[in-house]
Amino acid sequence: MNDNKSTNPTKKRKASDGRATVDGSHNVNTSNTNDGGGFDASSGPPSNEQLIQQSLSKMDKMEQIMIRMEEKLSTVSSLESRCQQLEATCCSLENMLESTSQSTKGHMNRLETKVDSVHVKLDRSLNFHEYNEMLVKNQVWGYSADIDTADNLVSNGYTDDEAEYVAETSEELRDITLQLRRGVFPEDSNQFDSEAEGISMEMPHDDPIFSEAANDELLPHWKEFAAALKQFTPAMNLLSDNCERFFTLSFVQLDHEAMLLIKDALIGKPFRTLSFTNNDNGEDDPAGMSVDAIVDIVESNKHLRKLEIGRNRIGRDHIERLCSAVRTHALVELDLSNCFEPGNGDAMLTSLLTSGGLKLEKLVMFSNNITSAVSTVLADFLASNPRLKELDLEEDNLNDSDVALIANALRSNTTLRTLRLIENNITKVGKESLRLVLYDESSLNAVADSNHICTVDLGWKAFDVYNSHEQGQINRCRKIYSLLSSRNETMSNVQHFGNIDLKILPIMLEAVQKYAKNVNFLEVKPLSIVYEVMRKWGVGNFET
Repeated sequence: MNDNKSTNPTKKRKASDGRATVDGSHNVNTSNTNDGGGFDASSGPPSNEQLIQQSLSKMDKMEQIMIRMEEKLSTVSSLESRCQQLEATCCSLENMLESTSQSTKGHMNRLETKVDSVHVKLDRSLNFHEYNEMLVKNQVWGYSADIDTADNLVSNGYTDDEAEYVAETSEELRDITLQLRRGVFPEDSNQFDSEAEGISMEMPHDDPIFSEAANDELLPHWKEFAAALKQFTPAMNLLSDNCERFFTLSFVQLDHEAMLLIKDALIGKPFRTLSFTNNDNGEDDPAGMSVDAIVDIVESNKHLRKLEIGRNRIGRDHIERLCSAVRTHALVELDLSNCFEPGNGDAMLTSLLTSGGLKLEKLVMFSNNITSAVSTVLADFLASNPRLKELDLEEDNLNDSDVALIANALRSNTTLRTLRLIENNITKVGKESLRLVLYDESSLNAVADSNHICTVDLGWKAFDVYNSHEQGQINRCRKIYSLLSSRNETMSNVQHFGNIDLKILPIMLEAVQKYAKNVNFLEVKPLSIVYEVMRKWGVGNFET
């Protein structure tokens, strides 16, 4: 039998690859596992019903997807709504909290005000109680020291001057002591200031008395005075907060025992101003309060703001302690006139200005042998713009070079209002250095940039007019108008303006009027300056 009909395995393809075999037949795989509407190829094209069925099946699936998406969107919308509700609730709670906080704060402030008011009333009631107790105790007190007349003292061997001094001082001490025991301040102590109360004893210093016998005669009176002063605190506590409290001993002669009595009486007393001026007897022991005693008093007084020590012997061993007291108690005024021998004044000023934390607004170093050794320190201090408003360096040993450094510091200083330099070694050179700082008329810009707040006292009258007004801006206007006026006399204002645009003419004219308003006596009327500018304006380029 012929084998031509047998299939050649090398020529026959796989039946499953969908391609024709060697015998021309096809083997198409029509199986479809897709459940989304597939059809069997062996049965022919899908019918319309099958296609519709497939579409409906797909639409059902899409509908299910859309439902699930709507459910999710609904959930998101619900969450957003809840978030908004929570935000509204939080905002409401915040408003309630803020309102409650403000209400509580206002209530607390009112309570604090009431508590403070109660404390003030309690303190005042306590002060009145202590004051009344003091008066009750003083009802059984009597002045024990005897008052002798000047004639009796002379008959007992005193000189006329000694007798007069002892009689007058004992009477004054008795009068002040009686008033203190009655709970009142001495009548003459506040004659210059209605908002001040204090105790002041000032003796003539033309012919000081350094008599041991006179001091012994006065000692019982000093004991009475010191005892009355020591128990006087309740009366001081009744004064209002804005009332200045002061204590002054000026040219009062004290021996050591009397000085210690007064020191003990002043310890802790709430005086805001203390003033001690001695009559230096040229010996080691002071004729009044010693520096050590004064510093002890200062260190005990937390209320002190102003301190004056005059004609006393402040040595190097006192400087550090005194500077520390000035800083610790935040003093605003310090007067150390005529207290330092050569070298010590420089040391004191250097220590004071370089120690830091200085709150001084007024410093007086009159007649203290201040020299060039501190000029650099002083200039650096002023250039730093400290709180200092008044500086007195009269009768010291500063020269032209020192003044030049100080003048340069004043260019940047905007706080110092008064500088006194009378009776120093300053010539016309030093005066010119200061003048150029206060009024440099070389140009309008130089005038405008000058110092307009500091008044320098050199004993030279011309310096008084530069910054005589308390407002620096007014001083500036006056100086500018003064320069315009002086140039107007020679019709030279426009020569200094240069090639100025005509558009700024109204500004210049307005400025002239403005500056003129701040000048009391106009030697040159503003219209004269305006006329000068207008007349020269059309000439072309101005001369420079």
